[in-house]
Amino acid sequence: MGRKRFGVLMTATLIALSATACGGDAGNRASPGNEGAGAQQQPSGDKPAQPVTLVMLQDGATLTKDEFANLIAAPVKAKYPHITMELATNGKADEGVQNYIASGEFPDLIFSTYPRITNHRELKTVEDLNPFIARNKVDLKQYDPAALQTAQVYSGDGKLYGLPFSLNFTATFYNKDIFDKFGVPYPKEGMTWDDALETAKKLSRVMDGIEYKGAFVQGIGDVSTQLSLPLIDPKTGKASLAAQDSWKRLFDLYKAFNDIPGNKNASASATLNNGFLKDQSVAMAISYDARIAALEKLYGTPQDFNWDLTQFPSFKEKPNTTVASSGHFLLMSSLGKHKEEAFKVIELLGSPGVQKLITDHGRFTALNDQSIKEMYGRNMKSLQGKNIKAVFKSQFAAPVPPHKNAAFVLPHVNTALTRAINGEIDVNTAIREAEEAANKEICEKGN
Repeated sequence: MGRKRFGVLMTATLIALSATACGGDAGNRASPGNEGAGAQQQPSGDKPAQPVTLVMLQDGATLTKDEFANLIAAPVKAKYPHITMELATNGKADEGVQNYIASGEFPDLIFSTYPRITNHRELKTVEDLNPFIARNKVDLKQYDPAALQTAQVYSGDGKLYGLPFSLNFTATFYNKDIFDKFGVPYPKEGMTWDDALETAKKLSRVMDGIEYKGAFVQGIGDVSTQLSLPLIDPKTGKASLAAQDSWKRLFDLYKAFNDIPGNKNASASATLNNGFLKDQSVAMAISYDARIAALEKLYGTPQDFNWDLTQFPSFKEKPNTTVASSGHFLLMSSLGKHKEEAFKVIELLGSPGVQKLITDHGRFTALNDQSIKEMYGRNMKSLQGKNIKAVFKSQFAAPVPPHKNAAFVLPHVNTALTRAINGEIDVNTAIREAEEAANKEICEKGN
């Protein structure tokens, strides 16, 4: 989810952070998350803080060099002049982590996705943040509750190994020109998946030699989280698909989108990248916010087109509920040598001042602050005049507790769904075969 959105507000924001670092009473520490919090002041007679270099490991989460420099390193330096941030990359997930462990020079911080919290917990490379949170009186209520719940669920055992930095969100992007061409009303806020399906049917047709598709639909693994559907029965450690009616409901939904004449391959990446963005022959892209980066690049070019966005479709029984919270999290290394300083960085990056900065530049805030959410993309030319506020009327679904065998299941779900869509097997058989294939692999490779 890399984004390069660094406008003129960057300089002003960092000046403000630097200015607050010079103010305040000596020895007073601003409350955590306070937007005007400045650098920690040294009591009279104390020696100046010694220079410290903190290394942040980029592990499975997209972060451009510009983002690291401007959204992380610069704010840290502005508030804590004695702290210098450096970025390290992982390479090959756990193999890369093992290499850092073996080197004896494991980074101080980890910038990662929520599933990797579990990996680092098992590798014992992360520190429980709860003692630091209590000692520094950090109010966890400032964070988006679903994002915090995700961190807690993936940490397990009452621990908290990560705090959210930025979140992903979902939306329905749509090409207004196609809707206008066919005289179809634009997608409405609060629409259900049934509404989206019926709208897609009206927009899938051939006109002037162009085959128009009604919709691209995000992958079934993501959409299943709207219903908080587990892939694994926690009691048995085996795949549990056939026993859950909702998996059949999802398969039926995806098959229905693909059965619309002309809308085959509704979940294919080419349908999204070529159809919606390049050829502009796909009416709706029901997808993640990463589309915004591509649309921003098109702004002002001959390839720009008339688009808008609204809420992600929801299920009738869960109105205004989108997929489970996902995003990028900040973890503290258990092997680092500067834990107090590392926590100060985590605390700072979750403060309203920095969260406003990242929101301005294309990352969705991890804070439970509607005013900051509504600032999203105000520096992005492509979002001016768009219905971005509608997107944030959806709440995240509750996360499914992780299971070490879940990774074996989803590939078989996707394979079975493709076969069902292609008419090779019926939906019930597809689900049963996916479960059987997943359980065979679990028995061979699982623990």
